[in-house]
Order: sequence, then structure tokens, then C-alpha cells
Amino acid sequence: MAFAGVISILVLGGFVAPSHASRAAKLTTVKVVMGFNPNVQFAPFYAAVQLGYYKAAGLNVSFNYATEPDALRLLAEGSIDFVDSGGDEVLAAGASGLSVKYVLTQYSRFPAALFFLKSSNIKKVKDLRGTTIGVPAETGASYYGLLALLGEGHVPLSSVKIEPINYNQVAEVAAHKVDAAMGYAPNEPVELRHLGKRVGEFDVYRWADIAGAGVATSDSLISKDPKLVRAFVQATLRGMRWTISHPGKAFHFCRKSIPDFTEPSLQRLILDRAIAFWKPAGVPLGHMDPRVWRLTASILLKYKVIPHQVAATGYYTNRFVG
Repeated sequence: MAFAGVISILVLGGFVAPSHASRAAKLTTVKVVMGFNPNVQFAPFYAAVQLGYYKAAGLNVSFNYATEPDALRLLAEGSIDFVDSGGDEVLAAGASGLSVKYVLTQYSRFPAALFFLKSSNIKKVKDLRGTTIGVPAETGASYYGLLALLGEGHVPLSSVKIEPINYNQVAEVAAHKVDAAMGYAPNEPVELRHLGKRVGEFDVYRWADIAGAGVATSDSLISKDPKLVRAFVQATLRGMRWTISHPGKAFHFCRKSIPDFTEPSLQRLILDRAIAFWKPAGVPLGHMDPRVWRLTASILLKYKVIPHQVAATGYYTNRFVG
């Protein structure tokens, strides 16, 4: 089915209006919150815009950038249609009573990582005893990833000092203000290396492969309009496949889609590292791995992120990626 119109994008700097508003009205508008700033790690979404995959699916997609916990609450309330969110966040939100469900895996491997300067003499996880570890906050994927890493590495929480440092991990590690910090493997460690630092890194998935970032929607939208959910998921999945196969062209789309795009050499390194984490690992691209989700639920319960044991299958579905 062919539709006329363009894709509208909400970015941090404001709204980019469609050039043919009357024709865009024929499309179904969906609101998508990304949970982070415009970034090359959203390349599959930008590719789906630029290549017309969303438009071909009958969708007029608006991207907004907001904090993840608020986004999941708005999702459950029906104020928005989709959220790019960590699977661990979705499960935790669902277990707390929000009616949300994860419908597309973007990161096939959990992307949280602990990183440090090699001069710190941290070589194994056990060497973290007695160190100060920076986290953006004591919640979210980076924090849960740290808990899992320490647990699987048999390092007691009482033996480390966890310090919230907002999103200043690169500067704090570079200045030796913390011994190590948690972030996303495709992001902060790459940036620190780009500054010329010798960086060590523990990728959490090698110890505990928690459900990583992907797309979530509400149970009410699945019930009310499953065709719309499938249309968005399939168009985004097309964007993922294309980006993995055409990283150079996808990077060009990022440059067109991100306001005030800077440091292209660094951004290309970030994209390439992200793609390595998107590639399938045990299940087809975009699918949820039941083993990963069971582990996620058990880790969140172990560290009291969720108040009681839950069946992980209640918080994701492969219905729309097949």
C-alpha cells in the first residue's frame, strides 16, 4: 500500500515540520520516545525514516527524547506509542504495575560495560574490591549491569564504593576522580579511547547477558491496534537489517538526522561498535531470547529491583518480529 507524505521528527531543538502536511495526514501518526539524545545508536530508526520504510508502512513517526522512567509511565498511560528502552527497565516497570511490553530487541548483547584506565591496574573483576565506581544513577541499565557484574564476579557490594556521577563518566575516569565507571560499551569507552587513553573494559554480557535496549509498547496498544504495532516493528527491523549491511550509508543518514552533528570520526567508531552489539546472538535479529529474559528477571529479583518473582514471559513478545 502506497502513502504520500513525509516523516516528521521531534528533536531536542524543536519540531521539523513536514513539507506536505495535507498528504501526511493520510498516515497514522505514532509517537516514539527514545530515552536519550539524538545519537548514531538510533541509526536503524533514522534509516527507516530516510528509506521510507515507515511511510511505506503507513506511519508518520515522531521521535522525542526524554528520560526513560518517565517515558515508560507515559507509555503505560497511552500518551505515547513506543519507547526505546532497556529490557531490564521494561521488566522492572512491568513488575511494578505498568502495563508495558517489549516487542523488538535492538541490542542482542547487553551493552552496559564497566571501563577504567589501564593504569589503574584493574585486570580482573575481583580487582574492583576497594575501588570507587561511578554510575549515572543508582537505577537503570548501567546500575543493574554493575550489580550483575559484581555478583557474577563474586565481588561483594560492601567491598566497593558506588558513586552517582550523572553522565560525566568519561571526564571522571579520565581525571582519576573514580577508579572505574559504568556506561554503554558503544559509547563512553569508545570516547575515552578516542581521547588517546588506554582503556580497560568489562562488557557485562560476558558475565550476565541481561535484556538490552529495544522497543517497548503498551499492552493496551497491542490489544487495540496490533496491526499498527506490527507495522512499526517490521519497519524498524528493516532499518536494523539495512544499517547492519550498509554502515557507511547509515552513518550518512545519521549526519542528516542529528542536529549539531560533531566529531564524525568518533561518531563512526560509536556506530560500528553499536552494530557489533546489534548483530544476532543465538536468536534471529530482533527476537527476544527467553534465556536472557529469565536471567534478567532473576537478577532484578536478586538485587531487589523488583519486589517479587515474576514470569519474564509476561513482559516481552516475539509476536511482531516473526
